[in-house]
Amino acid sequence: MMNFNNLRFGAVMLLFLSPIAAISSELEEIVVTGSKRVGTVMSTPGAITALSSEELAARGIDDVSGLQYAVPSLHFGEALGNQYITIRGVGTFLNMPSVMVSVGGVVQSSGSSSQLSQLDLDRVEVMRGPQGTLYGRNSNGGAVNFIPAKPSDDVVGRIKVGFAEYDHTSLEGVYSAPITDNLGVRLAFNHLNAGEGYVKNLVEGSNDHQQGEKTNVRVTVSAEMSDTLSADLVVARSEISGAWDHWAVSTKHMEIAGGLPTEGGGGLPLEYQGSPVLVTDAPWRIYNNGNSDSDRQYDLLSLTIDKSFDGFSLKSITAYQDWDDMFGGPADASSIGLFSRSDHTTVKTFTQEFNLSGKTGNWDWVAGMYYMDDQRDKTFLIFLPIPAFFPFPIQFEHLQPYWDTKSTAFFADATYSISDSWRVGMGVRHSSEDIDERHSRKIFATTDGVPAAEPFLDFCGGFKDTSWKESDTLFRASMEVDTSDDSMIYGSYSEGFKAGGINIDCGNPWNPETISSMEMGYKATFADGATNLSLALFHYSYEDFQVNQVIGINGIVANAGDTTIDGLEVEIMSNVSDNLFMSVGYTYLDSAYGDFLNEDALQFGVGPINVNGNRLNRAPEHSFNLGMNYNVALNGGGTLALSLNNSYRSRTYFREFNALADSQASYFVVNADANYQSADGTYGARFFIKNATNDAYITGMATGNTQYGRHAHWGMPRQVGIEVTRYFGTR
Repeated sequence: MMNFNNLRFGAVMLLFLSPIAAISSELEEIVVTGSKRVGTVMSTPGAITALSSEELAARGIDDVSGLQYAVPSLHFGEALGNQYITIRGVGTFLNMPSVMVSVGGVVQSSGSSSQLSQLDLDRVEVMRGPQGTLYGRNSNGGAVNFIPAKPSDDVVGRIKVGFAEYDHTSLEGVYSAPITDNLGVRLAFNHLNAGEGYVKNLVEGSNDHQQGEKTNVRVTVSAEMSDTLSADLVVARSEISGAWDHWAVSTKHMEIAGGLPTEGGGGLPLEYQGSPVLVTDAPWRIYNNGNSDSDRQYDLLSLTIDKSFDGFSLKSITAYQDWDDMFGGPADASSIGLFSRSDHTTVKTFTQEFNLSGKTGNWDWVAGMYYMDDQRDKTFLIFLPIPAFFPFPIQFEHLQPYWDTKSTAFFADATYSISDSWRVGMGVRHSSEDIDERHSRKIFATTDGVPAAEPFLDFCGGFKDTSWKESDTLFRASMEVDTSDDSMIYGSYSEGFKAGGINIDCGNPWNPETISSMEMGYKATFADGATNLSLALFHYSYEDFQVNQVIGINGIVANAGDTTIDGLEVEIMSNVSDNLFMSVGYTYLDSAYGDFLNEDALQFGVGPINVNGNRLNRAPEHSFNLGMNYNVALNGGGTLALSLNNSYRSRTYFREFNALADSQASYFVVNADANYQSADGTYGARFFIKNATNDAYITGMATGNTQYGRHAHWGMPRQVGIEVTRYFGTR
């Protein structure tokens, strides 16, 4: 159970900061819309962090991964070519995400389609805890809303050029201008060329990893047709190419490799055709016999219309997303070139949301409907040119020509003011889904890399077709009490839902995941608005908790039954003085699987293992982030802002078996920035160091009984860089 002595942490930090902050300036109050209504962080009865564009720049947060240095309980990782976010230990990297990500109000169709989220933002809002009634499916962990900047009333813009270690060059540009009195346009783009990968491939002639190019472009046109009618049209594209996907060996000699000689009867073959087989578990090093590459494109078209009426407003968000993802290359992380993979996935998603919101008497309410048509197809190939697992070369083929989901939801959420200081909230959402899926799974013998006309193993007997329906009704309830003009306490109950599905092993399904959450919180503002304190205690109870696994070479989902998470969260933001800003975030998690029998592919012959009581994957017991920004006025009128952003994670397990080799030991990452702004505001320069102490740590792990044990994704080593910005127009 939770050790409530952790509450002392928040009290100590508050006592430290409050007296000092009494002489400092008031914190900026950021307007948030994550509840689909206008509010503020400190008036929202739930755990939420909002970061303005100015704060993102001051902290040096220039991509999604940087949020983990500023937001309590949020962790970022990469696995099998996908990015994922976890909040309070809840997140998924193979299946649909457990944390909802939206950009400009459009829910992202894929965990890796959110590259545009880092481009030209107005603010970021992170809502922690289940958001089922407002956002529906796949928001059990929380929601991250990226709100891009809109066209401005005046001509403004900037050009930024950057250079960093590992031959990184970057370019970013923004131009915003009015076209007429009622029409404006904003163009934003950025480009990164990572010419040298930070994961070195030790096989001569094969490319390094974590290198390539990333480009994002967004055009926003905003129109004010009248005092009560406005529209925003967004056209955007994101392109990614290069060797961004790496899987280095984190522990070696763990695998059976057919008839090839191995160490101790199991493990990587010691030699092949008279040459030693080489692997390494050294940080940022890999053996991969061959070149890796990727080609990813994401297109977005959205139209948002706002219409105000007497006492309420109507919003419509229409969006179409097209995600095309291709990547491939060697996958055994050894010099032998035992097998390689090719993966091509397309996702086409249409969404439509209508919501009404307003205030009627003592009621503050929102109601609406949401529709999604999501169409996916996948071609996944594994090539084994060496007769290791079979006496001849083979090709594994998994085809999924369609996975189509049609989802409809109706929701309502309201807050009723009992008095000036007492409020109750309630919400409900009913959703229904229709899913149609088809897949096949075959193995072909190959000759000179060409597969035979017919498979010698057909696991599904051709194509397997499956259709099913799911529906669920989710509820939310809350009570909030203002204990003073500057403080409140709240209690809430909320539910979440995550859809089930069919695994690619020819029909083995996984059930929907449901969560019930209870949370108690306290929010207060001290020192004339200079310090904000947020405390939260929460309990999660899961049924049919979904766990990602890799069995052989297939990513599947299993249900782990009943699972619980208890936690404590502390967040403090303070203008300690007119020159010094500090933020502190701390999270304590006590997570545990219930009865869950599962076979470990790396423990041959052991049979099913009950992981009851083990910690959840990616749910460290302790996590901590500390940010400090110090502003210095320079002679001549310029300013220098010094920033330090730190993040600590205690031991983190990536597999439910909780072996030490399945985990990343505790680590601490330090990022430092120095930002200069000229006196007239036309020039800026930034010097930065990421991972200043050069700590080696992994952000993701996968295993499989044909993948040589544990493969891991390394976090970035130390990187030093500089950026120069030229501003123009009105600032």
